[in-house]
Amino acid sequence: MSSTLGELRHVMLGSIFTPEVPLGPTRDILVTCHASATGKGKLHGNPECRALRSASSVNQIDIPFGEAVERLCANCRWPLSTSSPILPLGAAVSEVDSLTIWVDREPEDEEDIEAERDAAIALATGDYPPHADDASDEEEADDEVGRDEEWDRYDRARNFRSGRHEHWRRLHSYLARSNEAVAEYPFLAPWADGLQTRLTAVLDAERRAFAALVQPAHLLEAAAVHVLPAPQFSADPGFAGLGADAEKTFRRAWDEWSRRAMWSWSRLEDQDFSVYSVVSDAFGRRRKGKPEAHAVFRQLTADWIRQAREEAGRPASAPWQLLAVKTPALPQSRHGEPERDNLTLWEASVIATYQVAFNRKAGTTALLLPHLIAEQLLSCASDAMPVQRLTPDGNARPVEMLLEQWDHGRPPVLNTPVANSARGTMK
Repeated sequence: MSSTLGELRHVMLGSIFTPEVPLGPTRDILVTCHASATGKGKLHGNPECRALRSASSVNQIDIPFGEAVERLCANCRWPLSTSSPILPLGAAVSEVDSLTIWVDREPEDEEDIEAERDAAIALATGDYPPHADDASDEEEADDEVGRDEEWDRYDRARNFRSGRHEHWRRLHSYLARSNEAVAEYPFLAPWADGLQTRLTAVLDAERRAFAALVQPAHLLEAAAVHVLPAPQFSADPGFAGLGADAEKTFRRAWDEWSRRAMWSWSRLEDQDFSVYSVVSDAFGRRRKGKPEAHAVFRQLTADWIRQAREEAGRPASAPWQLLAVKTPALPQSRHGEPERDNLTLWEASVIATYQVAFNRKAGTTALLLPHLIAEQLLSCASDAMPVQRLTPDGNARPVEMLLEQWDHGRPPVLNTPVANSARGTMK
């Protein structure tokens, strides 16, 4: 469509639209094109296109978009009014077409597969090498070279897990945005279906690879921290160096440790440094009494971990629960800015680990969860991430059918004040 009124956008129509893409009502919109005098060959958005240099003369013609699309030059930009319906359709088509780059990836080689298997073995013990006093007698704890190699091994393992997590989230987001594009333009559905189906298979493979690097036991223990009562402060000689700040430091240490522990994919011991940091900040440059305070807080943290593990290890008082969740896509960021995920590492790990069904068109997931984990995930529910029990009345229909019938537009289960404040923006 030609327009000299208002603001113009210059768009490479030939690289966005192909003959296979349904155009809907935009197919009848006239677009201004330039072609050689013979009327054959490509149609161009710019009369100065290099492909027209050998033409004896160039004609300008207005042609319906649906007729032009098969002949559009892939290198030209067409000036379109910002009000043209072709622009938002082009954005929707681009969202769907972007799936193409992910559906034909080359398989991993055996070396990468073996390295990832080793990463899973390493992360089963924690995010970092065991302390020397935790190591087996066969390990050479005093061998610095050996210890350096172990640290490198765990660094690689954590990088594998982070990479799988981030890639799974991106693929999910690409699928979610393509669903939004199809919802906006339903006539795109037949064209988009094949790409979306293929991406769903890639997405599930990535989810499984990510879940293999996460320990379900760690997720259960994190959920156990969620239900622990806040500990009561009691004076201890080791607090003497903190003076009047002892109780405040105690509260801050618990708040920081529990918040990190309950929203993490790591084992509980890997959050110890948060307590160390709180105590060190409370002392500042003062040294007197600091070692004694750290020793007391190490014991406190060990007690909190023990209590959480006892809670996680109790015989289940309630059966596993079937929940539905609509996982949010990553927020779209400006070019070059890092993506900020609104899902905590714990939430992402739970969704990836316990999935039993996935509705590709709605972007919803059914999860079969231990009671403790289910209750914590329900506390995460929000408008951005609806979560709801799928079988509150004992319905025995297939889970795929229940998920398809779930109306995630209904108000979600409300967050509890404690859970909502504790969650914060923990990554």
